[in-house]
Amino acid sequence: MANNTRGSLNHRGLALILVLWVLALMSVMVLEFCFSMRTEVNITRNFKESGQLYYFAHGGIQRAIAELIYRSDPALHQKRTLPGYEESTEREQEWRIDGRPYPVPFQQGEAEVRVTSESGRINLNNAPDVVLRRVLKYFVEVGEERDVILDSILDWRDTDDLHRLNGAENDYYRSLTEPYDCKNAPFDAVEELLLVRGITPELFYGKKSKDSEEEGIPRIGLKDVFTVFSTVPQLDINAAPAEVLVVFFGIPGSLAKNVVEVREEKSFANLNELLQRVPEITPFIQEVGPYIVFQSTTPYFSISSVAKMKTGDSRQGVECVVRIDMGEKSGYRMVMWKDVLF
Repeated sequence: MANNTRGSLNHRGLALILVLWVLALMSVMVLEFCFSMRTEVNITRNFKESGQLYYFAHGGIQRAIAELIYRSDPALHQKRTLPGYEESTEREQEWRIDGRPYPVPFQQGEAEVRVTSESGRINLNNAPDVVLRRVLKYFVEVGEERDVILDSILDWRDTDDLHRLNGAENDYYRSLTEPYDCKNAPFDAVEELLLVRGITPELFYGKKSKDSEEEGIPRIGLKDVFTVFSTVPQLDINAAPAEVLVVFFGIPGSLAKNVVEVREEKSFANLNELLQRVPEITPFIQEVGPYIVFQSTTPYFSISSVAKMKTGDSRQGVECVVRIDMGEKSGYRMVMWKDVLF
């Protein structure tokens, strides 16, 4: 009798252990299922949010293009110059083309849009030697290294195979680990600078510095200063962003910001007016004065649009260059498009 009772207890204990194991296994399976479902929900939500942000950014681009087309509409432009128009709402005001941010709101998010006339950057293909040297002086301290980069840029964009004293042609580029030919033709994109002798990613993309952070100027690279789309060899001072002014004139960021603030009240009409309204820039003007213009008809504009949701930190951006041409059916032509990841 005692043996039967002991056997029954053993069987009950074994059954209890099996039940506990099954419950533990089922708990693990349930937790794994919940984790998988939560992961899939997050992936789906992120995918949806990414798509929304992309089209918010795309909408910002379209709004900027509309503003640029309006600038080319004589009737609307005349309306915006009438007395009292400055009292109109911010939504109705004409957008500036010097890279300042404009918010474009959407129901669930917002796009920050910047429009810059390509005449506000230096044309890489037809800038004279003195301007190129002036720019490179900001980025490269050593004179010999600066001469190498300058001559190599000139050798890259000219049409012959004769290299300058410090330049580079096919003999140099074909000796590299991954060889290629010197283009011997105008730059088609600013990114081609990365192929030119002496130019490093740090020079091209820029690096943060203590001085620039204190003065509120972002990191500056060659990509921020040069363009291949401007139709003039000079720099339009009324369209140049602050970082371009810093490099072109060799001035502190605080003075560049002052130039931007002064021209917000009224664009500079000529050199005398610039010197009168911003006298602090006088010592920096002598060498580059002949290479400044105060109004340009360049039809090319770069647009950047960065979208973000009202909640969360996700962002999505796009950049493009458009040519405003009223001869086109749509009023513009897209010449460059780039998706920007953050």
